[in-house]
Amino acid sequence: MLVRSEHLVKLLQEKELHTDRPFDGCSEAEIKLLEQEMGIRLPESYRQYLLAVGHYSGRLFQGTDMQFSQLKELQDETKELLRENNNPVVLSAGTFVFSIHQGYEIRFFDLNEGDNPPVMEWYEGSMKGIVRLYDSFEEFLTDSIYQQTVMKWLD
Repeated sequence: MLVRSEHLVKLLQEKELHTDRPFDGCSEAEIKLLEQEMGIRLPESYRQYLLAVGHYSGRLFQGTDMQFSQLKELQDETKELLRENNNPVVLSAGTFVFSIHQGYEIRFFDLNEGDNPPVMEWYEGSMKGIVRLYDSFEEFLTDSIYQQTVMKWLD
């Protein structure tokens, strides 16, 4: 069973990953509009993440471009990054990039891999090509929350 958006927000609060600004999730209508505009259907696990914190996720993923307002741009930025690197890898037609970290590391999943797809990664200069980072988006999210929890924040 997939983690629901309200449980995700509660977990982020418990793990003290909030800031002075409240978490801010997307509306169902915003997600549906994005899907219509892009001609896609997002996996349910990722939709729950967007509903919980798609506009603002506190300390989780700071320094990484993955807010809802950036999602369309990330697809174009990925194509440009790959082109600049002489197209070292080929992404399938079903690829959806949900994150670009510091302009050189992309994380993505295949829209055809179900409601909790594996998370893949490629980064500039990689000799490994595309790497399967996690077996599911939820595993990626859980591990990311844990990694952020063990960091010491200087407020």
